[in-house]
Amino acid sequence: MDQFIFKNKLKWISYDKFENINKYSDKEGFGTIYKAKYKRIKVILKDFNHLNNSDECLNEFLNEWKIIDSNKIIKIYGFTKNPDTLNYILIMEYIDKGNLRKCLTEITNTWKQKLFNLYKIIDGLNDIHKKNLIHYNFHDGNILCNEYKENIYGIYISDYLELHQLTKFFFKKNNIYGVIPFMAPEILKGQPYTQASNIYSFSMIMWEFTSGIPPFNDKAHNLQLALNICKGERPEIIKNTPQCYINLMEKCWNEDPLKRPSASTILNIIKNWISFPLEKKIEDINEELRSNIMEFINASNNNYINHTVKFHPQAYYTSRLLDFTSINLNEILFLKLKQELFKLEKIIETNDQSSYQMEKNDLQAQLIQLKANIQESKFQQDQFKNLLI
Repeated sequence: MDQFIFKNKLKWISYDKFENINKYSDKEGFGTIYKAKYKRIKVILKDFNHLNNSDECLNEFLNEWKIIDSNKIIKIYGFTKNPDTLNYILIMEYIDKGNLRKCLTEITNTWKQKLFNLYKIIDGLNDIHKKNLIHYNFHDGNILCNEYKENIYGIYISDYLELHQLTKFFFKKNNIYGVIPFMAPEILKGQPYTQASNIYSFSMIMWEFTSGIPPFNDKAHNLQLALNICKGERPEIIKNTPQCYINLMEKCWNEDPLKRPSASTILNIIKNWISFPLEKKIEDINEELRSNIMEFINASNNNYINHTVKFHPQAYYTSRLLDFTSINLNEILFLKLKQELFKLEKIIETNDQSSYQMEKNDLQAQLIQLKANIQESKFQQDQFKNLLI
């Protein structure tokens, strides 16, 4: 640790130099976040158990962190050590407006503002992806906002490594941790995180920009919602959303990860929407882009859902360890698919309708994949148990 701090020119600040240290939030037993002051500057102190309980975990965190050099990612200023626990503590940039969910209505008053801020988010995610890294907990609570001038905001991505560390070193195999509405179907099924799973999460942020509220706020965030997401349920499209925006959002939340666009592709699309050359008149731009730009110009800015809508008491938008595993979910999906296949075979048998054959083939392929997922998950679980013996 000491060599890393010296090599990367990070500050080591004695714990007694901080003032007004107050608990900011808990990470459900995985550590504590504090807000403090250092020389009149507000900072965040992150005391994470997993970074102190494993040298391998700490080294991996530090090595991945130093790869990222982006002004869209929350900065680490240095380290300190709690004199009582002897835990290393990260000293991080403090962002005054809080997370995206808290300041959403402030930063999305017009379509121009929505697109500019959405661009900043995907730009930060693209910086992570360009380094062949992945955000393991991408949701509106891990996107933070600063107001530099009136109606001009900085957008920053945080916590892009922490869940990876927890998952790799401390969670049991097939445990699921996160915020259900922002988790891609394949993640709920126990597949590894990928850049494509980040794009699914981004689609939920796109939807949030059109609605003014988080996705699935009216539903319990439980096993049933996870099953519904895996079976294709998505948030309802908000009225008066430009069609080109809908098309991009639906591509991003596609069931098939391979059919989702990359962060760089999304970045270029949104860039074209907001920054066509100033020397050109709108009629001189290619027809498709001109049509898209006109959609945003003509779109209503007041398309938010009525904010009096009530949140379900079991809608949770902070990361948590879920009370079901990917094995539970896959086994239920497997049984439901078998039932659907049985019904379809009866229809084909009774009516001799060959038009259903393609649907039957698709169901059979899904069953094979789910069975493989279950077997792989159980194999990993057994390996994990053997390590503990």
